[in-house]
Amino acid sequence: MKRAIATLRSLTTGIAVICFGFMVVAVMVQVLGRYVLPIKVGNAVETAAFAQVWLACIGAGLALRHGAVFAVDALPARLSLRSARLVSVLIAAGSLLFLAVLIYGGVLLTRQGASQSSPTLLLPMWIVFSAVPVGMSFMALEVVLRVVENWAAPFSPVYEKEDVA
Repeated sequence: MKRAIATLRSLTTGIAVICFGFMVVAVMVQVLGRYVLPIKVGNAVETAAFAQVWLACIGAGLALRHGAVFAVDALPARLSLRSARLVSVLIAAGSLLFLAVLIYGGVLLTRQGASQSSPTLLLPMWIVFSAVPVGMSFMALEVVLRVVENWAAPFSPVYEKEDVA
């Protein structure tokens, strides 16, 4: 199981790096084409926007994994271990409920995108819209993993040894 999670995390990190790198190259090509060379590269802007959608959706789970998501944990950090665990589970449950709504909406959006195509590339929009359910599913997995991995110290302070048992 740990190996599958590590592989998935490596895959999502790779996707994020590729999307970011592609965005940089696509925008540079578009700027060069517009201002330096007398060529039109309108599809570069469209592909950069699509890569940005994927980057944002996958990046949300990556940010959560690395603790870069906004959180107010001053109060929970002062709780006893048992109370901190309970609060951690309640926060995760609320997050999972919110992510379930996003996943459901993303699936509906992806279905709608099956009958649409992008204006420049004529790419099926379901490819772009599927970033929402895929990215939010990854984020939901990271929410669960965060609770499991931080069970001994849910809000990161070092608990006394007798509190952990």
